[in-house]
Amino acid sequence: MGNINTDTAFTEHTLDALQARAKATIHNIANQNVKGFKRFEVRFEDMLREAVDSGQKIGSVEPVLQRDTSGGEGQNNVVMLEELTLLGKTELMHDYMLRRAGGYFKTMNKAIFGR
Repeated sequence: MGNINTDTAFTEHTLDALQARAKATIHNIANQNVKGFKRFEVRFEDMLREAVDSGQKIGSVEPVLQRDTSGGEGQNNVVMLEELTLLGKTELMHDYMLRRAGGYFKTMNKAIFGR
């Protein structure tokens, strides 16, 4: 069984990042027809990987919201199909993390109470 602090910190930070990504994606979709709008994206997984590789604590990694400035000046860079795909992936990862946390705490409950 893993360390409860590490496991819950990982789950909490991942859920926070997924929530931020969903909000950013929905914001991008809402602004798909606004001239000159540049989409937002959330960086988390690559930063988490770097932290783990360098031995940093998982809890020190926070999701970062940044602007994607690709595309021409005054050109909207939101691609609806990509945003919907990202939203679907985010939803699947969110469901997985909730089930992972639920399973972990169910196991802990069984260990404590024997049921």
